[in-house]
Amino acid sequence: MEKKCRPLIVAMKGHPGTGKSTLARDVAAALRCPLLDKDDVRDCTLPVQQSLAAATSSAGGAAALLNDLSYSVLWRMAETQLRLGLTVVVDSPLSRRTHLDRLLHLARRAGAGVVVVECRPSDEAEWRRRLESRGAAASADDGGWHKPASWAELRSLVEGYGGCTVYDVGDVPRLVVDTTLAAAGAEEVSAAVVEFIRSNAHG
Repeated sequence: MEKKCRPLIVAMKGHPGTGKSTLARDVAAALRCPLLDKDDVRDCTLPVQQSLAAATSSAGGAAALLNDLSYSVLWRMAETQLRLGLTVVVDSPLSRRTHLDRLLHLARRAGAGVVVVECRPSDEAEWRRRLESRGAAASADDGGWHKPASWAELRSLVEGYGGCTVYDVGDVPRLVVDTTLAAAGAEEVSAAVVEFIRSNAHG
């Protein structure tokens, strides 16, 4: 008898510039499942942030509020896909354990599973090159205006996390990949991630 597949939340994890979003797109295309990108939501909030900052004289407070709102929208969209019985790739930094806990809660309610795919680069020079190349090409019209555009900005962001990005995922299946390894092509990395996901899709 063929094993029944359950829907999964494929939770991407990693800092900006690690290749996380590119890998998420490749995996979602291979699995033919929805891709929910937190940055797609955040990108749309620039006019709201500007209005709030002008009204409250607090750009930082407006940014934090809209960032939290972006996550809330992301969780709601993920829940809708799970209710339809669909596996969904959720692309966000997953920088806090509370974010993973939220996804686990959604999965339990939907009878789904969760797997974590973490992008952790070993080649810092390549990581930096990708980040700064993307930053140089970014514009407000293209989105990404809220992402770090330089290595200094990224370091400041990571330091601001205060180490909370490194946490125990418990018994959640996790695959750590390095997209900066020259020996491992993008197709090879994507294929390994897809196989990992499929191996965890049987309930």
